[in-house]
Amino acid sequence: DALVASVHFDGFHRHADRLVMANIAQTVNVLQAMILTDGDALVLTPSYHVFAMNKGHHDADSLPLAVRGQVPVQRVGEQELQTFSGSASTKDGNVLVSLSNLDAEEPLEVRIDVRGSAVHSPTARLLAADDVRAHNTADATPVQPRDLDGLHLQDGQLRLTLPPHSFATVSFATGA
Repeated sequence: DALVASVHFDGFHRHADRLVMANIAQTVNVLQAMILTDGDALVLTPSYHVFAMNKGHHDADSLPLAVRGQVPVQRVGEQELQTFSGSASTKDGNVLVSLSNLDAEEPLEVRIDVRGSAVHSPTARLLAADDVRAHNTADATPVQPRDLDGLHLQDGQLRLTLPPHSFATVSFATGA
């Protein structure tokens, strides 16, 4: 569910010049729910975490995101489906980049070209679980955002590795 939500957000961001607003119609105890109830317990779903991690895109200016080289794909039947999705925006001197690795088995190395801009305090958050079928329940929450280790700036590029079936955000301040 988290990856479905992230890919849809990226599509919305790519069409930000025409799309004014998007929202989720129902939020509790439905398909693609943000919150599930189990007795007295409220369970924050992976979809909830994708929405929360994308908050920085709200009221921001969309930035173009181009993939250099070959976009990773996975063959499904006779179709080749892209296994990477991303979007970027800027607001108040801060940049937020959202990245999804849709490959269920392979990690993905990502380089974000930031040459020409001073980058300050880059951080990355990751939403992933060991099992692609993992989901949160009242008893266990295996799909939780956490800091993503391994983000580093080298030669004008922010570099990181996305684990299989994961969603991440990278944020940093720009300016002098």
